[in-house]
Amino acid sequence: MSTENIPVICLTPDGNGAEFGPWQEAPSGKSKERFLDLFDAPRELKGRTRAGIWEGSACTEEIVDYPADELMVVLEGSCTIIDAAGHEEVFDEGDSFFMPMGFCGVWQQPGHMKKYFVMFLAG
Repeated sequence: MSTENIPVICLTPDGNGAEFGPWQEAPSGKSKERFLDLFDAPRELKGRTRAGIWEGSACTEEIVDYPADELMVVLEGSCTIIDAAGHEEVFDEGDSFFMPMGFCGVWQQPGHMKKYFVMFLAG
């Protein structure tokens, strides 16, 4: 058993008072966004696990071959996800959803949105 302290990470909408990264400008149609990584570490499974808070502005983005498995919890705002078969799901404040690696579809976000995220990026 390791003696290294590995703390549990409490997720709060304000990031426990931590500082968010700067807003990143985006091309037309893409969300202006910023992140607060609360956990970001390489894993023995040849990949990388990240957890934190993301927020972004209104956008409509086509997603082709999503690069990670990601669990999301909507804290503010909403989004609509439309899969390649045309199935549409709306996620509002308090909803949780999982986007698997390889997903193809459309992400529509009518306004500001904030979410918790936990993602595993295969390496």
